[in-house]
Parts: sequence; structure tokens; C-alpha cells
Amino acid sequence: MTIVGTLIVSISINALYLPRNILSGGITGIGILLNLELGVSIPLVVVLSNIPIFIIGYKRINREFIFYSLIGMLSMTFFLSVTQGISFHSENLLTAILFGGIINGIGYGLVFRVNSSTGGSDIISKVLNKEYSYSIATFNFGFNLLIIGLATFVYGIDIAVETLTTMYVSSIIARFVLEGSNYKRTIFVITKKKEEVAKEINNQLVRGCTIIEGTGSYTGDKRDILYAVISVNQVSKLKMIVSNIDKEAFINVMETKVVFGNGFINLSDKEK
Repeated sequence: MTIVGTLIVSISINALYLPRNILSGGITGIGILLNLELGVSIPLVVVLSNIPIFIIGYKRINREFIFYSLIGMLSMTFFLSVTQGISFHSENLLTAILFGGIINGIGYGLVFRVNSSTGGSDIISKVLNKEYSYSIATFNFGFNLLIIGLATFVYGIDIAVETLTTMYVSSIIARFVLEGSNYKRTIFVITKKKEEVAKEINNQLVRGCTIIEGTGSYTGDKRDILYAVISVNQVSKLKMIVSNIDKEAFINVMETKVVFGNGFINLSDKEK
């Protein structure tokens, strides 16, 4: 999966990014910038930049992740070299931005799906997260912001916006490939009629729920909380169920990306 993903990413870079001076995220984006300005080989930049990063990562984080990331980095450098002759001719810039972002996102999504990476900023972010509790998403955002800043300085605001748009499209597609479209919602219902509401959730939504004992901080009254995970399209049905039984109930709905366990994804099957 890692090898296939890096092949797809390499095609998006050589066929769509480079012809339009669009930068990618991470170390690869730095490589593209140096290639466009100085003619430096992108694979060479990727390899040399990753040597110290992998040494640090090997000492600090999960060895399995480092191993698969090494495969990802090496296959990425190989495919960046062998796909240099591939080109998707398009006169429309929007096509290059959207199509490039989609292909790039599919490739990275496949890589991330098997707990792998292409090295670079992904490893740095994991090290910082483990050692100093820095958010992985925050670091990656900051690093990509640096690339966009460089693009603005070197090429102007237009290329920077094009790069930002492509990064956004790529991230959306990667998330879809990684998590799928089967998003769930976690719901908390505070109600005085817990048995009736729970029964209707069981019968109408065909979902189990957990009753949690709670206490109101303001009144000191006992308030039972119903906890359940439901599908996105069941939220409106849940609201109707609760309002018909207890119009004074309180409902909190939260986005849930992945659910493992009974009635959803079996954890052992997912690992296989």
C-alpha cells in the first residue's frame, strides 16, 4: 500500500505540480522549490533531508512506523525519478489544481491508511508530539505555512494561493481515503425520562446506548446521561425521538471519525 501510494503521489508531482510551479507539502515541497529555482534533484533533496530525521526518529518513536516510513521515503525518491517523463497536458489551471490535489490526496491517503509515511515532517511531528506534546496537526500546518510563505516570496501571491488550494484538496481526499465516508456521531442526551428515550433509541435507531450517572453542577440534581454512537443520517431522527418524549432534554452531538467495537468495525479484523 505504501509503495502504490508513493507512486501515485510522485505522478501528481511530476505530471501536474511541477509544470504549474505548484508546491507540495512537507520536505517534498522544499525539494520542488529548490528544483524549480536551482535545478536541484527532488529525490536528492528528499533523501539528504531525511537522513538526520530518520536517525532522530529511530531513537525516539515507534520502530515499526520508522520502518514503513523508510520504505515510503525510498519508494518516493525512486518513483519521483522514474515518473519524470509523465505529463498530463491541460491548458486550464483549475484542472491542474483540483486533479493534482485529488491524485496527491489519494496517494497520501493510501500511505497513511497503513500507519506509514514518506518521512520528513511526518516523523518530526511525531517526535515533537511524543517529547513535548505538540499537536501533530499544528506542526504540519506550521511547516506547510512556511512553504506557502516561501512560495509567496519567490513566485508571488498567485502561486501561493494555488499551492494552498492544492494542499487543501489533497488533505480532504487523503482524509476520505483514510477514514472513509462512514462518519458517525457521538451523542449525549441528558433527560429525566432515560428509560423511555433509551428504549426508542434501541427500537427505532437499532442502536444500543449506555446510561451514565451524572449530577448537575448548578442544581445538584441527579441527571442521567445517555451515551450512544449513531450514523449521521440518524441525528434528525434522534432529535425527533427525544423531543417527543422529553421537550426539556439536552442533546449534545459530536463528530466521530472512527468507531471500533461491537456493531461497528471489529478491531482485530481492522488490524489484519
